Amino acid sequence: MNARSDTPVGTQALILSKLYYGVLSKSLENLDIERYFSVLYFVNRHNGCSQQFICNHLSIDKTAMVKVINYLVKAGYISRTRNPEDRREYFISLTKKGEKRSEEISSAFSSIDAEMFAGMPREKKEQFLDMLTLLSDRLRALPSEDLFFNYKKTKPRTGKK
Repeated sequence: MNARSDTPVGTQALILSKLYYGVLSKSLENLDIERYFSVLYFVNRHNGCSQQFICNHLSIDKTAMVKVINYLVKAGYISRTRNPEDRREYFISLTKKGEKRSEEISSAFSSIDAEMFAGMPREKKEQFLDMLTLLSDRLRALPSEDLFFNYKKTKPRTGKK
């Protein structure tokens, strides 16, 4: 039996995600933030959007999103503006710093994707992405708990106990 057939799909997806974001973090280590690159990428791609729009499209619950937004506001990458017509809604947009860094973040995502799919026929890549979408849609239809993954760099071990 090979590792692929006896490892649950969710475990394989978690490993892939951890590996992917480890490479992303390493490629963006010159930035003064170490996480939430996907949120910045998403805000950039949508030229700003509501906080709820981000939650819905990135499957992040509202409570966790507040922590993400606070982190990115404090780092100076995004701004949060209350909708004057609906005081419960916030618009999220990139600051000048966020705009400048978003180009680097987008480039890092593109480079990693290119490396990951290098040598793979285009139709295989498309099948893989289609399958991810299909599986995500099926899982969204099932009852579940809301989880929040907060990838952070681990602290180097000093060898002391």
